[in-house]
Amino acid sequence: MTFSDLVAPISPEVFFEQSWENQPLHIRRRESGFYEKLLTHRDVEAAIASGGLRYPAIQLARDGRFFVADSFTRSIRSGDDVFTGIPNLDRIAAEYRSGATISLPGFHRAWRPLGALAAAVEEQFDHVVHTNVYITPGNAAGFSAHYDTHEVFVLQIAGSKRWRIEKPPLALPHRGQPFDPRSHKSSAPLLQIELAPGDLLYLPRGFVHETSTSDSFSAHVTLGITVYTWVELLAEWIQSSRHSPSLRHALPPGFAGGEGRQLLKEQLPLIIAELQRVTDFGHLVDGFAQRVRSARASARGDFSTDVIATPPHRPRA
Repeated sequence: MTFSDLVAPISPEVFFEQSWENQPLHIRRRESGFYEKLLTHRDVEAAIASGGLRYPAIQLARDGRFFVADSFTRSIRSGDDVFTGIPNLDRIAAEYRSGATISLPGFHRAWRPLGALAAAVEEQFDHVVHTNVYITPGNAAGFSAHYDTHEVFVLQIAGSKRWRIEKPPLALPHRGQPFDPRSHKSSAPLLQIELAPGDLLYLPRGFVHETSTSDSFSAHVTLGITVYTWVELLAEWIQSSRHSPSLRHALPPGFAGGEGRQLLKEQLPLIIAELQRVTDFGHLVDGFAQRVRSARASARGDFSTDVIATPPHRPRA
């Protein structure tokens, strides 16, 4: 599956022009098996039942809060080794039956088809991609009202879930500007929808949303895109200024006082102008892009068991 498949029948060009960082998009497909080759709820059940997903790769949440790990995991000793974060499946099943949501963060690292999708989207966007899986029983609340600081694509793979979406209180929040429930005042919903199997929901960061189920359980994949913004590129530029000797001078003594602050206000525009004059912006952008791509490449790799061992090279003393 590619990003084009994900937003079909809308083209990527139309998506970027009309929806990206702008407004929610709900694609109702009426094709329950649309994500079948990507992931099914039976695959999720098998992954949970295997017991191989150790905390934090499996988590529980209720009323917008995550359970502490000790409440649903245990430690197992094997010889001299102690394995921590082992899921207590009986406890997890009991909490799920009482309304808790099971979350599988970063499931693309454990499930190859999701990993391939995440890699394909990351290759197209150049932003950081992750996937989480959420399953919620019927007649239960999902996560309470909040916004995310990353772009969200919801892939409904089984069951159904109701979404209540409000306008963003803060346009395009940076990841350093997380949702604060204490200051949130609920407003009239912008959208109220129910996702069915095969549906897609796109939410730009900042749109407040809360979820619930009716008489059906829900299983969905959230594909999140944590974007690099102009803030990150400008921060790279500021960090590069340390190579300029004139900018490594200390701020003048007493700079926090009244006269000192006035001096800073007068000199700062001159400093910025000097930084613009001496910066090779082509080199700056190329270096930033190379670091982004290198970080992405280092997160994935290949492994083969069919090799012939060779002694490690050890330099002579």
